[in-house]
Amino acid sequence: MWYDAIVRERPADALRSAAPRAMVNDSAAVRGSRVLLHGEPEPTGASPAGLPAQPSLLAALLAAESAIDRQRTVTTLLHALGFEWLGYARLAQRGEHRTPVSFCTTYADRRWAERYFDAKYHEIDPRLQLALRSCLPAIWTLDQLAAQAASDAPGSQLRRFVGELGDTGMRSGVILALPAATHSERHFVSLLSRTPGSGWMGDGLIGQVLTLALCLHEFYTRYAALPQPAGNAAPASAQLTAMQREILVCVSQGLGDKAIAAKLGIGLHNVDYHMRQLRKRFAVRNRVQLMQATQNVESA
Repeated sequence: MWYDAIVRERPADALRSAAPRAMVNDSAAVRGSRVLLHGEPEPTGASPAGLPAQPSLLAALLAAESAIDRQRTVTTLLHALGFEWLGYARLAQRGEHRTPVSFCTTYADRRWAERYFDAKYHEIDPRLQLALRSCLPAIWTLDQLAAQAASDAPGSQLRRFVGELGDTGMRSGVILALPAATHSERHFVSLLSRTPGSGWMGDGLIGQVLTLALCLHEFYTRYAALPQPAGNAAPASAQLTAMQREILVCVSQGLGDKAIAAKLGIGLHNVDYHMRQLRKRFAVRNRVQLMQATQNVESA
């Protein structure tokens, strides 16, 4: 596998430092904010059987026997690429404002995440603006952020953010914005490193970062159930995985389970699993009622 080759190039002590922390799967809302901090989401049981060959990293995530194994795979690769943290966030765009929805702390420092959202640094973080302006991974350095903050008044929110980010020891990183279930939301994948400057992040490394981010995003949104914040109830259609939305489109076209399995390249048992989950999600009892519910999904 491609990531095996990367890992073999790293010294043994670097791999030992990449051992995962103890898993924290409890979820909690940040004080003063409705953002939900959560651990590794549970897999939905879906399988990509019958689809074209998957990237080796995604195949490894799908084949992992437990969340610990999955975490070990990602953490080892993350450290082998030269990064310490990986943040996976979902934010909703409301006009000029971004509202945090959820943040996965599996590969990041939970205390920094709590501080970041509690201080509302997401509202002024230049890295988010950088990511939203491009479909490519955006590289940043602490020196660049400090230079940008230098023109602000002493004690400004941007200056405090840059200072506290520096206190974490992180000196550079990459961030990219990815699509979410609704047009008003975006997922952000942010990788942070203690290495200063940007010269160490060449095209080859950025390509590997992009593969890591896309595979993790694909797993979380298509094959796992990301938790929803309590008290922030979204319509049922906004809580669907990408696979469930595809199945609902097939249902709206009048396709039976076998036809859906063939069209999407998944097993019949996976279709049955998702159909049961969809009936439960929409609180319906049969296929006809579920077809009616697809009208809401298409208009979401």
